[in-house]
Amino acid sequence: MTDDAYDIVSAFSLATSLTLQAIAYITGQEEHATRFILEQMASLDVAVEDNGLWQLTEGFKASAR
Repeated sequence: MTDDAYDIVSAFSLATSLTLQAIAYITGQEEHATRFILEQMASLDVAVEDNGLWQLTEGFKASAR
């Protein structure tokens, strides 16, 4: 996992669901880069987006414990 992706995963320790803008702000990343990383994470079943809110998948959270 890249440092940028790790920063995104770490942002979810603040809230279970976050908007793209909130994640970009928390991580200090550009919004377009954050979206790209989140979409890559979604393709690997690490994150999911629902109505503009991103969250980590239950499967990923279970494997991270």
